[in-house]
Amino acid sequence: MSENWVIRNASLHGREGRWNVHIDGQMITDLTPARESDVYSTSDEDARGGLVSRAFVEPHVHPDKSYSLSDLPEGLEASVRSEEDSFARAAQIKAGFTADNVERRALRAFELAASNGVTKLRATADVDTLAGLRGLEGLLRARDRAEHLLDVEIVAFPQEGLSRDPGAAALLEQAIEMGADFIGGWPNVEATRQAQEDHVRTVFDLAQRFDVGVDIHADCFLDTDEQMLEFIADETLRRGFPGRVLASHCVALELYDDATAARVIEKVAAAGITVAVIPLNLADGGPRGLSRPQELLAAGVNVVAGSDNMNDGWYPLGTLNPLDRANMTFFGGSFDGEGDVDTVWDMISGAAWQALGDPAGELRPGLPAELVILDAPTRAAALERPLGGLVTVHRGRVVARRAVRTTWGAAVTNEGSHS
Repeated sequence: MSENWVIRNASLHGREGRWNVHIDGQMITDLTPARESDVYSTSDEDARGGLVSRAFVEPHVHPDKSYSLSDLPEGLEASVRSEEDSFARAAQIKAGFTADNVERRALRAFELAASNGVTKLRATADVDTLAGLRGLEGLLRARDRAEHLLDVEIVAFPQEGLSRDPGAAALLEQAIEMGADFIGGWPNVEATRQAQEDHVRTVFDLAQRFDVGVDIHADCFLDTDEQMLEFIADETLRRGFPGRVLASHCVALELYDDATAARVIEKVAAAGITVAVIPLNLADGGPRGLSRPQELLAAGVNVVAGSDNMNDGWYPLGTLNPLDRANMTFFGGSFDGEGDVDTVWDMISGAAWQALGDPAGELRPGLPAELVILDAPTRAAALERPLGGLVTVHRGRVVARRAVRTTWGAAVTNEGSHS
């Protein structure tokens, strides 16, 4: 494909008629109405009336673990699958991580994400005394191999805690020196309130020392005893760290009384914390919750939707499909209006780009050519068919195509390819 090309005959959200999207190198240079008299190059792409949108963003996923449930060593599979506690099950699997198997599985996850229209992704790597730095090393290798498909940021994540796992803090330092981009945390795994607060302080100490952002799991279960989100907001403000923190899950917020929830949400907004809700949250045989996305949005909090885990010790299922996530967020978050389609779309695109440090908003000239061409003319139609055909554009190049063949209107095969 040439440096200068056009996606022709596109539908654009909020604009009537058909449009041409002009790309020069890695940038969108213009949007012009499509006319019958237009002359196109053979290198141009015909959208055939399909929606062209900013590409999708995956703001929260654990690809070091992806596919690990179906990639268990012989002899370990039966005991791991019979383990009822997901935390213990994941730890057993993680003990078998090697840089090579993490690289192989993470690359497979990155390819799946790209085939689903994702061109930027934030990947979490367990960094603790069980996994050591093996998962991080594998993710770093996979990131290098997938850079033609999508951009990947890596979070060094002390899954087992800091007080609970002496030695993890030193490994986090090494992880940043190796190339991790963010310091992660999960304070709720610590045994006492004091240890949880110390966990948060240590995470911020390291983030300030290395001048990196914070990506932290907070209050991951429907339990009113989980109360770290407010402390994280307080610490963000105290440290002068607004706009540099993403907190994921945050589901205990659902069960707080309304006055307490309003106080916490106000602090989260004041601290400029992005909240990543996880619509696929399942554990212990039931739902873990979806936080309070509508109240967070009303307070001005940037809310995005992430995937979390896939085919590992935590969840046996998962798709890495942003349209799936948006669809589930729509229903799980009690959204119901036509305008709410745009709200959940923003959680996987415009707002999600902002969460990962890029401009927010709709497709427009001057933005990088990170695009998805869908075989549906509107956002609502795309959400109705999350496995419809699409083309993924990264850095101004087509890098993946998903073609869906149909018979009598019913999809019978789904074929994906990468450039």
